[in-house]
Amino acid sequence: MTKRILLAALLGGVALFLWEFVAHMISGLGEAGVRGLDNEAAVMDALKQNIKAPGFYLFPAPKYKPGMTAEERRQCMREMQVKWSTGLSGMMVVHPEGQPSLTGGQLMTQFGADLVVMLLAAWLLAQVGAAAGYGGRLLFVTSLAVVPILRSELPYWNWYGFPGVYFASQATIDVLGFFLAGLILAWLVKPAPR
Repeated sequence: MTKRILLAALLGGVALFLWEFVAHMISGLGEAGVRGLDNEAAVMDALKQNIKAPGFYLFPAPKYKPGMTAEERRQCMREMQVKWSTGLSGMMVVHPEGQPSLTGGQLMTQFGADLVVMLLAAWLLAQVGAAAGYGGRLLFVTSLAVVPILRSELPYWNWYGFPGVYFASQATIDVLGFFLAGLILAWLVKPAPR
């Protein structure tokens, strides 16, 4: 059974990785809801002048200082909430010196993550005796896509205001990816006979 789990994870990881390629590079699903900046050159010049360290930036951000009391921290949070709801707000990841894009290392990291998630899915599937039929096993693997949607995509939409179309497209990518990989896992990973 271990060999079947490993084979299923490998083939399912490949299927997931290839689907993500199609979703991001061919279908446009990966970019749904993402827009470029108007007057990008001027915005980039302003960012280069004002942001020197790479990082994840939220604006407006609470103005916390070391040694603040709990009440002072709450007041900072209230002030930030007023600014957030009445003016320009957002978040960004900034690399002032640039960052490599679509490198072999990044692709291998993604592929490795896809393999690990499919290994976990195959192992979980092997533990589920109730999903004895192919359809039940496929539904089980596909339903695992709900976990990243609820833990990552939904909070981005809820807390940070990511566009609804972005949320929907990412959820679609997750569900279809787990479905396609699930076709393989459900075929290869079957409960042991009792």
